[in-house]
Amino acid sequence: MRISNIKCWLINPTGVYIKIETDKGVSGFGEATIPYMPQSVVGILKDMKGYLLGEDPLRIEYLWQSLFRDLFMRGGPVHMAAISGIDMALYDLKGKAYGVPVYELLGGLVRNKVRLYGHVADETKEGIAEKAKRLADTGCTMIRFRAFHDSDARNEFDFAAGAAQQTEYLEAIRNAVGDKVDLILECHGRYDLPWAVKIAQEAEKHNVFFLEDPLRQENPALMAALRAQTKVPIATGERSHSKWDFRELFVNNLIDYARPDVCHCGGITEMKKIAAFAEVYGISLVPHNTQGPLAYAACLHTAFTIDNLAVVEAMYANPESVSKKAKSPVTPWPDCIKGYSYPPKGPGLGVEVDEAMLDQAEAGFKLKLQPKLRAYDGSVRDW
Repeated sequence: MRISNIKCWLINPTGVYIKIETDKGVSGFGEATIPYMPQSVVGILKDMKGYLLGEDPLRIEYLWQSLFRDLFMRGGPVHMAAISGIDMALYDLKGKAYGVPVYELLGGLVRNKVRLYGHVADETKEGIAEKAKRLADTGCTMIRFRAFHDSDARNEFDFAAGAAQQTEYLEAIRNAVGDKVDLILECHGRYDLPWAVKIAQEAEKHNVFFLEDPLRQENPALMAALRAQTKVPIATGERSHSKWDFRELFVNNLIDYARPDVCHCGGITEMKKIAAFAEVYGISLVPHNTQGPLAYAACLHTAFTIDNLAVVEAMYANPESVSKKAKSPVTPWPDCIKGYSYPPKGPGLGVEVDEAMLDQAEAGFKLKLQPKLRAYDGSVRDW
């Protein structure tokens, strides 16, 4: 069996879906979505196509190494998103060829169910507290939130206002859901060190499960300064694109939870390696998982085979996701039953993809720019 063709689709708002075809009629799908750079990913996929045509699709590790190391200029978000999507598609294809779920190719199940957490957001503390209560009432035992959405609408961000609103929302949500629901306070890498310290110290009062991305990722060593001033666990990694990007975080004990994204970090192959690397340092995985349904499936299959897994981010845990599922070209989405997902069924990733819907979606694709946040004085702030 040999790879005969690679197809890709641009899907609103920033999605990239991939299909790998073979001369034996077996195919596999993957997702190479990375926020706000879809055309760049499609471009590098076209550049990489020649490295795959005619190759044996069952040699997944070999092809991963080729796609990474045969390029002299390599790494970073666009290249690794492309590799991630191809890697997922190869696993989907191989699972179908052997008639087994992807998790069986990864060593089999190490757990019977995977804990999930959902998101809440609103422009008022009353609104976000009500949404958190509604999510908790579905059985979800962990909730992630961030404040400052009202500032997003104006494309303005102020450290002091953002930090104050984080504390205000945290108190409102905790009062709404009680002490039995774990809370994740998302900072999105927006804060300089003094403000991150202030937020962390407030988070301690409300038993936060972890602080997510409290600082920009360019200088991981700053995490050491933050850790010296708080007892709140720290998580980061959604913008880390390979095991090498995680090295400093692990060996210097800068985080408690690692957050690789199967769409960003090099796919299923690399996520398994990052998990093993983290295990050596007593760090658990909390995979970032906000892209699309192909990525949801790939993340879930991988999560079921990782021993040091804590919880999985799951946009589909939110009640609002029902309407999106109904319009999706990928079926089924993973279930969320009282805050947990169970092993996917069927060969490969266990999903069906409607290519006609993908074609229709691509015909309507319009590039969406990332929001541009500015301080009140007009200077650039991180989104």
